[in-house]
Amino acid sequence: MKLSMKFACTGTLILLFALQLSAQGPGGGPGRGFQMTEDDIKENAKNTAETLKLSDEQAKKILAVDMEFYNKMQIERQKMMNAGGPPAEADREAMRSKMMKMRDDRNAQYEAVLNPEQYKKFQEIQEQRRSEMQRQFQDRPQEEQSERPDRGRGRN
Repeated sequence: MKLSMKFACTGTLILLFALQLSAQGPGGGPGRGFQMTEDDIKENAKNTAETLKLSDEQAKKILAVDMEFYNKMQIERQKMMNAGGPPAEADREAMRSKMMKMRDDRNAQYEAVLNPEQYKKFQEIQEQRRSEMQRQFQDRPQEEQSERPDRGRGRN
C-alpha cells in the first residue's frame, strides 16, 4: 500500500507538470509551477517497477519510455517559453491536445512492455490519480480556481 501511494504521488507530479503546460489559467504563463527533473523521472520509474512488480528488462524499458516522454515534454515546454507571454486560448487547447496525444503514445508503449495484469493495474492507478487531482481542484476556493496570482521563479 505504501509503495502504491508513493507511485501515485510521483505520477501525480508528472500529470501536474503536463497540466501546468497545457492548462495555464488567466495570468498564467510558460515556465510556472513545478518542473520535473531527470532524477524525478528515474525515481518514478523505480517506483513503477516496484509497484507493478516489473522484471529488470521491463523496468529498463519503462525507464526509457519515461525518459523519452520527459524529453519530449521539455522540448514542448521550451517552445512555449520561447513563444513569450501567456498563450492564447487556441494555443492552450492545441498544447493540451498535443500533451494528451503524447500521454496516449506513452501509455501505448507501456502497454507493449507490461503484461495485461500489470497494464490493468497501471490504468487503475492513473484513474485514481486523475480522480484525486479533480477532487483537489474542486476543494480549492473558487477564486483560486479562476485566477492564478503571480508567483514562482523571480515573479513579483
